[in-house]
Amino acid sequence: MAVEPQGKRGRDKRGGPILTFPARSNHDRIRQEDLRKLVTYLASVPSEDVCKRGFTVIIDMRGSKWDLIKPLLKTLQEAFPAEIHVALIIKPDNFWQKQKTNFGSSKFIFETSMVSVEGLTKLVDPSQLTEEFDGSLDYNHEEWIELRLSLEEFFNSAVHLLSRLEDLQEMLARKEFPVDVEGSRRLIDEHTQLKKKVLKAPVEELDREGQRLLQCIRCSDGFSGRNCIPGSADFQSLVPKITSLLDKLHSTRQHLHQMWHVRKLKLDQCFQLRLFEQDAEKVGREWAKPELRVVGA
Repeated sequence: MAVEPQGKRGRDKRGGPILTFPARSNHDRIRQEDLRKLVTYLASVPSEDVCKRGFTVIIDMRGSKWDLIKPLLKTLQEAFPAEIHVALIIKPDNFWQKQKTNFGSSKFIFETSMVSVEGLTKLVDPSQLTEEFDGSLDYNHEEWIELRLSLEEFFNSAVHLLSRLEDLQEMLARKEFPVDVEGSRRLIDEHTQLKKKVLKAPVEELDREGQRLLQCIRCSDGFSGRNCIPGSADFQSLVPKITSLLDKLHSTRQHLHQMWHVRKLKLDQCFQLRLFEQDAEKVGREWAKPELRVVGA
């Protein structure tokens, strides 16, 4: 299965996103649960504004068993979280009239239409279609999958790290202080270990990966190894999210450094105060000892 996510291309005439199910002979081997997860994910790829226009779904049934189309459409109706504007079903010409009556009895909440490849290009601009549909859309599914996987891994790692940094912020925001010298020493040691955690946070590593992904998305000269792919509106919509995450990671870590130094100063001051209190208590105990008296006869 594939999605055509190519920028201003890969859109129907209304500006809605196009989702395609390529021709294959083993539709029946796909688990329904896997199909549900897949269509749910693909529905989340375009921006919210684009999704609101409704998807045009193209299902290529050439080479497939005709009785598999209804379960596929049913899954789309039950599991697809976005609106489907129309489902265009491609079958070889000699199947059309024979199957049209049987298929017409099915009821779906979206429009369905059987078309030939030639008829498809009349409904969708050829520049929005891939070569398999006699279109001119430049799209490589393996490269698209590679970038999507990299993006998902980046977002998961960045959000997880940001959550860890925010947890450290909460620890540094603690206002309680120890009441004795030993407690002060213990908290200072713990505070030193906390700085090591801040320093080990892989912000630079994630920044490099984020910059690489931004370069891939912004590249307009075509795909070159792992460095860039043609620009895409669906990917372009992720640019603000990537830059925002990177900015927040850097600013949160910088704030952590500042918080660490402020609390370190307060812990040192507390330690000195507890030492003073301890020494004062010792002196007080010494002064409180009873003096030796010589009793005369």
